[in-house]
Amino acid sequence: MAKIMRRPAVGLSDIESSLTAVELCMHDALSPETLPVTQARGAARSAASYHLKAGGRRVRARLAISAGLALGLSDADAIFIASCAELLHNASLVHDDIQDRDVTRRGQVAVWSRYGSNVAICTGDLLLSAAYGVLCRFSQPLLLPALLGLLHQRTAVAIDGQCADLDTSDGQSKDLPAYMSIATAKSGALLSLPLELALVAAGHANAARMARRSCESLAISYQILDDLQDLQTDGASAEGSADQTQRSNIVFVLLNASDQHSMVSQSQAIASAKALAHEYLTLCEEQALQLPKGSGAQMLALTAELRGLLNAQTNQ
Repeated sequence: MAKIMRRPAVGLSDIESSLTAVELCMHDALSPETLPVTQARGAARSAASYHLKAGGRRVRARLAISAGLALGLSDADAIFIASCAELLHNASLVHDDIQDRDVTRRGQVAVWSRYGSNVAICTGDLLLSAAYGVLCRFSQPLLLPALLGLLHQRTAVAIDGQCADLDTSDGQSKDLPAYMSIATAKSGALLSLPLELALVAAGHANAARMARRSCESLAISYQILDDLQDLQTDGASAEGSADQTQRSNIVFVLLNASDQHSMVSQSQAIASAKALAHEYLTLCEEQALQLPKGSGAQMLALTAELRGLLNAQTNQ
């Protein structure tokens, strides 16, 4: 396989064609030529390759490529940022599946279920390390301290969000502020990373905060939509024995937040959840439109898609 790490072979005339280069870049990052492959190393690398080959929408790669091209980054640098963000995201998925004991991911057996939890932990670590390795190939060394620092900051925020989410296993139900905080940290941090990296790399660090706010708003809306789509499954627990999944669903969060003087029905809680999701999509759009040189275009496409899915939920 031809290496693309320094000079991508695929032209970036559009986002779709660039994703092939991103896939090659991620797989190349798992097998540095300078390291011999021992049996132990091979297990984690095989599992990482297996996980990546399952695909996914590569939303973070799309955000990075779209913003990078709009902001004038080179093809190679746009690919490095996109690959970095996707490798980090996929590391979090491998570790999430271990913690949640989810046995499938993207239509195939999850890494921990197929290879065992020990190899899965190492696999997530390898993907995380590969993210840093890819970003270190960025063409402007003087910017690397800022880019690497940002990568660590967003990773730390996502970890805080995951820890807070896992805390619901102690029987405590989330309230609405906690729900919003967890969605913002757990999902928003890694969603905003590719946009923020592209902006900092292109000399627009002052716009990174707006990009982060836009992505956090989108993350909240996405989490609400996901909860609405899973409502029937999450609500399957017997009355009075709500499990962790139910306590984490926005509809039950809103139901639990009502008191004796303002009790709401489940249909009212669903309507409130949908209204809240639309409100944050509007915020996302307003913030994305303020990003320089049209670098928020992919965010606008995502908000339009989520609105359509929310409206479809309304009509069910």
